Amino acid sequence: MLHILNYERPQTLEEAYQLRQKKGSAVLGGTGWLRLGEHTLRTAIDLSGLGLRYIREEGEAFSIGAYTTLRDLETDERLNAAFDGAFREAVQAIVGVQFRNCATLGGSVYGRFGFSDVLTLLLSLHCEVHLYREGWVPVEIFAARGPEADILTEVRVYKDRRVKILSQRLNANDFPSITAAVSAGADGFRAVIGARPCRARIAAGPEAVNQDRAAAFAQKAADTVTYGNGMRGSAPYRRALAETLVRRAALSLMEQEAE
Repeated sequence: MLHILNYERPQTLEEAYQLRQKKGSAVLGGTGWLRLGEHTLRTAIDLSGLGLRYIREEGEAFSIGAYTTLRDLETDERLNAAFDGAFREAVQAIVGVQFRNCATLGGSVYGRFGFSDVLTLLLSLHCEVHLYREGWVPVEIFAARGPEADILTEVRVYKDRRVKILSQRLNANDFPSITAAVSAGADGFRAVIGARPCRARIAAGPEAVNQDRAAAFAQKAADTVTYGNGMRGSAPYRRALAETLVRRAALSLMEQEAE
């Protein structure tokens, strides 16, 4: 049950930032995951009035506002055309359409949830996040850090990598047992493994990979990270899934390149 003692809807980012410095404060996002478990917020900060819901194609990158919903990512034709439908693939199994119409990109990224398909995808790409006070931070640095009191305003995704994301779920709309994203760019292939059930991590790359080396690349990636036991699978099961999904994703990218 989520308990909110004070609700605030700031009119500027500076006001939102100052509210976030208060003890017991949190940005609401879509509140989809925040409602899990028992929480009491002294100050709940609603960013919906700050114009942070947008997807803009700007030259070599997409700029995506923090209040953009997962459904927006799923349905945006320009974004999915640029990344071979990867954003659609990453979010379409998350609960249901009604939920995806509420859950936000900023909430998914800022929360750094271990089950996040979105964070797994972003880590595989050339991507950075913008924090109101700190400025631009590479997503891999941001994802590795702990909680902070800044305001996430935007995610910038560059169009210089092709990507394939795969996941394994026990049933439709469940949390994933494992998620793997593999991307390819001028510097080679990169593999990211999420839902371990720990936070997503870059597992291998960048390095050159071909048809003969795909299996070795997948094994290396699977061996780099640790796995936990849980109701959606044991650690050995997750490790085996990770290797399989990384290999399939890498081979899929190679097949696309050959066409």
